Amino acid sequence: MLDLSAEMERLGATPAALARERREVFSIFPELRAMSWGGATLIATGAGVLLSRNLDRIGPFALATAVLVAAAAAYGYAIWRKRSARTSLVDEYILLLGALLLSADLGYIEAQFHLLDHGWPRHLLVLTVIHAAGAYYFGSRTLLALSLMALTAWMGIERRVDAVFDSGTETGIRAMVTAAMILLWRAADSRWRGARATPPAHSFQRVFEHAAANVALAGAMMLVFQNGTRFIGTVIVLAFAAFTMRYGFKVRVESFVIYAYAYAALAVLVLGADLIRVDELIMLFLIVASIAAIAGLFFLHSEFRRRKA
Repeated sequence: MLDLSAEMERLGATPAALARERREVFSIFPELRAMSWGGATLIATGAGVLLSRNLDRIGPFALATAVLVAAAAAYGYAIWRKRSARTSLVDEYILLLGALLLSADLGYIEAQFHLLDHGWPRHLLVLTVIHAAGAYYFGSRTLLALSLMALTAWMGIERRVDAVFDSGTETGIRAMVTAAMILLWRAADSRWRGARATPPAHSFQRVFEHAAANVALAGAMMLVFQNGTRFIGTVIVLAFAAFTMRYGFKVRVESFVIYAYAYAALAVLVLGADLIRVDELIMLFLIVASIAAIAGLFFLHSEFRRRKA
């Protein structure tokens, strides 16, 4: 392994830089972050399963109260940490746990007591507002992502992978309208909060942008999987994908480029298979097109690295 520590030492490098070069220290931040995220979601899921199996003994009111108290405790801890000006990696995921518990509790209360009756989806709008307020107060991109998820659910867009395949044209149009709403929110956020705000305006931009791009592309894909709108849906997907990839190259964020390309490739595969209509030729087309798509993906990755260098 190439080691430049001796040369760096002669040049007067800091002890920290030398330790990194000698592989004496290394960051496990990504691993800790993934474990914290998984732990928060597992705790929320486990609490829901445990309490649902004991619903008859606990009672719906006591259950709802217990979950609300747990959520309040998580939020209380987050507020205490914020005011003490001491933060750690765990804080964000305790806050996430509180938000997940609160979301589950509000959904459970509505399912049990029917407070909104036929207007039950409005509890998703309530969650959108609550999580957005928490995002701005705590400066949390995680809570902002939860708020955007609640917004898409309120607009009638299901958060399932297979929803792209079995949703109708109306749902696809709603998804694109939702993407436009998210971009308007982003514009308002950038307009009314400056770089000196807490959190700074730029800290939320990528969350808005990724959400809008994925919701818009997923909505267009819903049109691709409908027989009557397949062609126009493919055109829309390609247009959205081209814009997203161009933006990804501009801001040097590769994830924009990768998933935009994936949506575009899938749309072309579906349209091509529909136009051929011969089983044997469809299989040949899918094989050749898939190989070409993989090759194109490697080319895009190399091109992105070249431009970024």
